[in-house]
Amino acid sequence: MALYPVPAGGYNGINPNLFPFAVQKELNKEYVSQCPLYHLIGTAMTSPIVRKTMLQGAGLQYRVGKLSALDYKNPVLNFDQRAGGAMRQKVDYDSVDVDFRTFAVEIAGMDILKLGTPIDLPAEARDQLVDVFSRSMNYDLFRAMTSGAYPALMTGSALTGNVAGNYPSYDRIVFPIANGTLITRAGYQANGTFSTLVNGMQTPAATTYTGSGLSVKHLETLRNYAERGNAEDLPSNTESEMQPASVKSKAGWPIKKYIYLAHPQSLLKLFTDPAFANSTINRGTVTDQANTPEMISGADYIGEFRGIAIYSCGDLFDYSIGSQDNTKRVAWNIFMGAGAMSIGWSKETEFGVKYDDYERIQTYYGHEMRGQKMLKFPGKYSASVGAVVGSNPSVEQGIIHSFVSF
Repeated sequence: MALYPVPAGGYNGINPNLFPFAVQKELNKEYVSQCPLYHLIGTAMTSPIVRKTMLQGAGLQYRVGKLSALDYKNPVLNFDQRAGGAMRQKVDYDSVDVDFRTFAVEIAGMDILKLGTPIDLPAEARDQLVDVFSRSMNYDLFRAMTSGAYPALMTGSALTGNVAGNYPSYDRIVFPIANGTLITRAGYQANGTFSTLVNGMQTPAATTYTGSGLSVKHLETLRNYAERGNAEDLPSNTESEMQPASVKSKAGWPIKKYIYLAHPQSLLKLFTDPAFANSTINRGTVTDQANTPEMISGADYIGEFRGIAIYSCGDLFDYSIGSQDNTKRVAWNIFMGAGAMSIGWSKETEFGVKYDDYERIQTYYGHEMRGQKMLKFPGKYSASVGAVVGSNPSVEQGIIHSFVSF
């Protein structure tokens, strides 16, 4: 029993189990910066991943807003009546839930282990903790872009294409079938599982860049969808144009830059496409360090084609999809522009160490309250007369889903 009262929070009100605040802040910065997608994170909607820092008491959810696009094709002309001709502006919202999560690593028999192992255990435990938080964040971001948003694509369950919200919007997917043409809107929304749609692609042995494999044509289609706002069967800007991840200027003309995250095996067919090889690999741009984009630190940079920076991402191994007939495999790749996702913390991640059993057991731990989501806002096509049954009422803000066989 203590001979004098001890404040609940520790001496001088400081919890002795927590690392100093400066150390916690440095650990948080270290773990976030180790995530391969770190360089895509910014605080404005012009960044591919928008960061939100919540204030205390803000709750376990935050909202991201977007102004609806204005119709630039129909101004009030000359002597036409201006009153009543104003476009009604509104703000659309998407919400992001924040979850409390903990990782901990325990070292038992600390006093004995110090004598019997050359490993600096506290330092190793710290590095492990930083690594597991970083990998968890990376996993959560990729999952939010794929199966976390659309689990029906992976499960092969009875969730079907004519149920609104099960599949991504048709205007945010590029899905070539065996003969190299794109799946139709009606065919995509047909009453069948996603794995049944995959039946129409080529087998691994037969996959070619002119068929359902990854190709320059596929990349060009993705860029066209981004600039049009939607698929080619609708007038351009029926849905909002997807803003580029960054914009540069050359000779006074804007150069739009996008990002393509690819399943490593899907790249093999792109390498066989002469149009890609002649414009990238054969010109030496891959090995030219000065021209290597640093937008994603740690991922394998493949090259740039028409303003699309292509990266090989092993994280996408987890999201390949098998066909219903078990003869085809499809990669779920990601074409990304601005405002694609949001990630938010309710507070800085808290790191600490706990001692038990007369300080013979040390547990290093971290707590955080974080949430992430692929941003989607209400679309126009699904609400229009004659829309295909099951069309998703929400449209991705900055992501197009790219499906290719491998």
